[in-house]
Amino acid sequence: MFSRIIIHIDMDAFFASIEQRDNPAYRGKPLIVGAQPGTRGVVAAASYEARRFGVRSAMPISEAVRRCPAGIFVRPRMEAYEHESQAVMRILGSFSPVVEQVSIDEAFLDMTGTEKLLGTPLQAAKKIAVRIQEKLAITASIGIAPNKFLAKIASDLNKPNGIAEAPFEEKAIIDWLAPMPAGRVWGIGKKTNAVLTRMGINTIGDLQKLSLEVLAERFGKQGEDLYALSRGIDDRPVAEEGEARSISREHTFNVDSHDREAWKGVLFSLAQDVARRARSAGVKGATIVLIYRKTDFSKHTKRKPLAYPTNVAKFIYEGALDLLDEVNDKALRLIGVGLTGLGSEEQTDLFAQEPKAAALEVAEAAVDRITQKYGDEVIGKGREMGRKKTEF
Repeated sequence: MFSRIIIHIDMDAFFASIEQRDNPAYRGKPLIVGAQPGTRGVVAAASYEARRFGVRSAMPISEAVRRCPAGIFVRPRMEAYEHESQAVMRILGSFSPVVEQVSIDEAFLDMTGTEKLLGTPLQAAKKIAVRIQEKLAITASIGIAPNKFLAKIASDLNKPNGIAEAPFEEKAIIDWLAPMPAGRVWGIGKKTNAVLTRMGINTIGDLQKLSLEVLAERFGKQGEDLYALSRGIDDRPVAEEGEARSISREHTFNVDSHDREAWKGVLFSLAQDVARRARSAGVKGATIVLIYRKTDFSKHTKRKPLAYPTNVAKFIYEGALDLLDEVNDKALRLIGVGLTGLGSEEQTDLFAQEPKAAALEVAEAAVDRITQKYGDEVIGKGREMGRKKTEF
């Protein structure tokens, strides 16, 4: 069972929808935004009426004219589209503390921890769709899933103006993906798809039958991604473009460390620093990351989505300890902790909060002020009492 809730928003025929909204004469007709007929340009967007003729974005305009000679061809108004895109993102920001805009008409939202305020993921998605339609008079298709890859696929299933929810259980996800074309997997372009077809791989289910070793040998690093994505595994966080995607601190031991208690002590100190940096930046994170390097120098990460975004050291440390319990290695070369899925304190404070978090935030902020004025050595906390910082 996955604990993250990710929503993908894909605006429906965005450019064309804005043109049809702003000009009633275009409504219900095949509208093509892009270069004018007779030029060597391409289609920027096509209304759903034009898509029925096979017109698609990036198609040469000459081909669009051939397929849809009765179409209405208009030049793009990029300033208008940018303005509406900003309005869409403001609406999305009112629903989630973490919004990642991936294009002018597309975004991911991390909705983890918003259930008490917004209801179930499906209820939240419906509210988002209604808000966009009421405020902007355009529509969006929405996908709900435990990760970005699955949410993206789901948003394509009920277009236009539809909502689809992917499964959240591992086996159900694999079964859900199996009949879909292999080309739906991120990273499979025309060349890779041609190779897969020659191998007899036509569906994601066919891809699921191949071992990691076979895929890695045939496709290298991409093969590892294909193996994971075909099973619905995608741990990439939702992160705001232009903002820090994560805050992390790592420690490398002078020699390989076999002392698990020492690892915990290091994590405690690093969690304090990560929390302090997050508070200084005015952000909270939705996911805890444990970073570690094995004795063979390979680097690994484990992630724990949180019910509530935080910048409290106690919660960061506790999350890191939970992840450390999953590490079975007897020795480590490096260990670290990070906070991802960052959102501003103003945004995250609009949502449900960890019980007792407010008091801890006040206390830790007070410690920040004291250490800023008098130095780090003035206050020792818990496990740090009586221990020198150079110990690790």
